[in-house]
Amino acid sequence: MHFTYTALDPRGKKITDRVQAEDEDQAVRLLQSQGYVLLSVAPGDPQRPRAARSSFQGFPRLSDRVKLDQVVALTREFAILIETGVPVVEALETLQAHADNAAIREALLATHADLSQGKTMAQAMGAHRHVFPRLYVDMVRTAETGGSLSATLNQAADYLEAALEMRRKVVGALTYPAVLLCVALAVFLFMMTYLLPQFNQLFDRMKAEIPPTTRFLLAMSRFVKAHWWLIPIILIGSALGGRAFLRLPAGRTFLTRVLHRLPILGDIAKKVALARILRALGTLLGTGVSLLIALETAVQTSQDVIYEQALRLVREQVERGVSLSEAVAHTGVFPATICQIIAVGEKSGKLSAVLLRVAQFYERDVDARLKMLASIIEPVMIVVLGLMVGFIAVSILTPIYSLATSVK
Repeated sequence: MHFTYTALDPRGKKITDRVQAEDEDQAVRLLQSQGYVLLSVAPGDPQRPRAARSSFQGFPRLSDRVKLDQVVALTREFAILIETGVPVVEALETLQAHADNAAIREALLATHADLSQGKTMAQAMGAHRHVFPRLYVDMVRTAETGGSLSATLNQAADYLEAALEMRRKVVGALTYPAVLLCVALAVFLFMMTYLLPQFNQLFDRMKAEIPPTTRFLLAMSRFVKAHWWLIPIILIGSALGGRAFLRLPAGRTFLTRVLHRLPILGDIAKKVALARILRALGTLLGTGVSLLIALETAVQTSQDVIYEQALRLVREQVERGVSLSEAVAHTGVFPATICQIIAVGEKSGKLSAVLLRVAQFYERDVDARLKMLASIIEPVMIVVLGLMVGFIAVSILTPIYSLATSVK
């Protein structure tokens, strides 16, 4: 029995041909043993590829946000389907049919259509960066030119899971202080707009002698109550202004430099960026991506302006023939231990494994420091909140005590 197949040969070239086998499973195994990445397999003569839908009717636009955990689940399912011998096109159809997110469904449908029109998988996925990050696409491109697509997808999922775990730890460490800050702000506004005005009327009727701290709080209360509408304007204006400032290269550089100089927080920020860079480089090099492309992709994964600039310099020097360890050392940004470890990895020929090992070390260190920071911030925020409430309470009770004493 003859089967028509469309596949990528070991050199990454897309071909359509026929193969003889007893059934479809045997045809798939035969082609995979020859190093082909199957796109589709069907009995009979070659047919024209199915046309993509002329429109995306029935699907919402790309307004749905694609979460990183959804991309991880998608990648794992894709890898399992490829491992079990399902052709790429059929795997995409299966994933598209079961996708919950509208943006992912639309991206998978468009990728399927692009493959049918002769594009490579990397080209098709590269048009949907909101679903498939650049690192993801670079790894798939390498697998197409001579590698295992399922293994590459599993490595991409491992990288995305590590990135997701790092993000969750950072967000988790910042959540509690943010909640306490909101509580403190709510308590402050309640006292300024409701509690203090009540005592202000009492002090006016009793003609009590008010100390300077109480007069300051009462004046602030009157201002906040009379101009409460300024608070949302100031908050929204500050948020929009800060966002506009961070969009400027000079603004992001300034803020990053300030963050790096902060005690504890600066060290954590540096190690988070280093962990992202090292894991991206290690993952890409492990799948066969060239060093220059890996460096170019890693620039976008650090999310730190200082390290982005350093990596661009590293890439320029490596392109001129300088070794990676020497180029990294010349930037003066990376720790000396990382430069030494990279040199060892280059000499041993196991640079990818070494980079992943160091990335794992930094991730564990960041986790420990975030836990330590959370244990420090919690009592500090509680003490600050207590001092604020205590200051207001003492400022109110002092004139009341004076009135009680004068009555006696």
